[in-house]
Amino acid sequence: MKHIIKGVIKDTTQVQQFKKKNGETNVKCVLHIVAPGDDPHPEELAVTVCGNLTLYSKVVGSQVEVEYVVRVFPFEKNGMTMYGNDIYATDIKTWQP
Repeated sequence: MKHIIKGVIKDTTQVQQFKKKNGETNVKCVLHIVAPGDDPHPEELAVTVCGNLTLYSKVVGSQVEVEYVVRVFPFEKNGMTMYGNDIYATDIKTWQP
């Protein structure tokens, strides 16, 4: 299921290279998106972007509409099965309120 958040790119991590499961090299980073408004606890999201979407890391402060997917994955920690969320963007557009 795809979700959408409209907000401002507040910050970003550095763009870094990684190897995909098929052996290809790609780039990724994480954008911190915060919904506009005066709510003391606004909607916000840390969303991973890959490939050409990493170009948005250069426009911190821009208003964007981010379409994203949330995937759940299991992992082991201290011998116990835990679960995490993998949130990644499928599309980004700029927008004006």
